[in-house]
Amino acid sequence: MKKAISKRKIVFLGLVAALGVALYVNWYYTKPVQEIQQNIQAQTTADAALGQAQYVNAQASDGYFAEAELNRSKALDETKSTLQAIVDDANADAESRSEASEQLQALADSIKKQSEIENLISAKTGGKALVTIGDTVEVILEAGTLNETTATQVKEVVLNKTDVRADQIMIVEAKTENA
Repeated sequence: MKKAISKRKIVFLGLVAALGVALYVNWYYTKPVQEIQQNIQAQTTADAALGQAQYVNAQASDGYFAEAELNRSKALDETKSTLQAIVDDANADAESRSEASEQLQALADSIKKQSEIENLISAKTGGKALVTIGDTVEVILEAGTLNETTATQVKEVVLNKTDVRADQIMIVEAKTENA
């Protein structure tokens, strides 16, 4: 009888030890995730308390800007690929390839200018901006940001970055869904 009890105790102690090892391994591999989550939560709480982070709902005009940027990006990519195909075409004459290369460079310059102008306008006005450069320059500002001061700032930025005249600059404010 004593041998049976001692075997049961050994089996029981073995199971307890195995359970203890399993719990330790589980704790060891999940501890870093818990610490990271706690650090993120603490940082988010601290940022919100200090006013460094603001969580707001997206405005209706955000969807417009995202869609417009996507459409512009698609159009520019199509134009770029068409011009690049002409440049790479061995059967095209030298004049066509040269002209396509110049147009490709002009397109790259235009994209760079648009991006610079959008960034400067956003920095000055605090709202989103979408710029299209052609014979004229069209600037679309986020809803609620257009006034005399911002219009003057926008014109100043566009005039400094492009060769257009002031009468060739069109500034428009995006409408919200409620408007």
